[in-house]
Amino acid sequence: MHKPFTIRRAAPALALAGVALAAAAPSQAEVVKFGSASYSSISGQILAASLDPEIFGAHGIALELVDLRGSSVNCLTALISASVDVCQVGTTTGMDAIAEGAPLKAVAVVSGPTNEVILSAKTADTLGVAPDAPVADRLRALAGLRIASAPPGSAHHTTLAYMLGTVGLSVADLQFQPLVDTVAMMESIRHDQLDGALWSAGDLGGLLSDNSGIRWLSIPRGDVPELATLPYVTAYVRADWAEENPDLAEAVHNGLADAIARIDRDDGTMTEAIRAEYFPELDRALWEDGIAEARKAAFENAQATKAGWDMLLELQAASTGKDYGAVAFETVVLPFAIAD
Repeated sequence: MHKPFTIRRAAPALALAGVALAAAAPSQAEVVKFGSASYSSISGQILAASLDPEIFGAHGIALELVDLRGSSVNCLTALISASVDVCQVGTTTGMDAIAEGAPLKAVAVVSGPTNEVILSAKTADTLGVAPDAPVADRLRALAGLRIASAPPGSAHHTTLAYMLGTVGLSVADLQFQPLVDTVAMMESIRHDQLDGALWSAGDLGGLLSDNSGIRWLSIPRGDVPELATLPYVTAYVRADWAEENPDLAEAVHNGLADAIARIDRDDGTMTEAIRAEYFPELDRALWEDGIAEARKAAFENAQATKAGWDMLLELQAASTGKDYGAVAFETVVLPFAIAD
């Protein structure tokens, strides 16, 4: 199958420097190197763009995707070192980098939270709480359980702390285990080393397919509606790049907005093409479940609200204790990525 864009699956971000571009593109198109911390249902919009060059091509861009293999740090390192032009990553990871002095701007805000908690089916059977019980009861039932998620400072950890706080609990009330390897999470749950995990929808789907796990909580399905406006996934660029290339920056934003719309209106043809190209071993039903959750969380027009951004900053500050004055909405989010 001919790939219209180069998909470079690099591990160390710094290794990207000096590698020649190989994207096949019209001579008038501007090549944009687009790094993604991971490929999953949440990043469906850029995977759609890799299969349909006209999504970004309509804005004069030839997109070169760079897979950072699940490493948010490598994605931002590649961006700061100018090895890529754009880095799509968890919003809080970029917020922390900016708070520590990285000169970054949000060129597009892609998605709200897609978090879900998957519990071991065996554990769930012992809790005395049904999977369709009130959300507060399901949250209280997590107390004392061995739950894995991303470490403090991450968007996952921040939202986990918020959810627990709504019922008077904290992460300290769990046997919390920081972990970012979803394969390890699933195997640990299957072998009774963990009771559950919080991660992005779809990534723990193997537990649902073999009935070793159940979906316990889901933000995309409305379990914690006040979190729906949080800007969970953001595409960042360097401030100097945005200043030097204002039209190109806006074109990147518009391309992402079009890609989100393409997934939203898809009849299944594009999403199935993405699965076949990138996740051929993944069960079709699991992929469709994950992409449905991601579709619910996607931000129309790739834009964020000030209220959602400010709420995430407040939660992040409470989680890390850092000063996020440099990450103010009006300072970081480029005008075309701001919702009216």
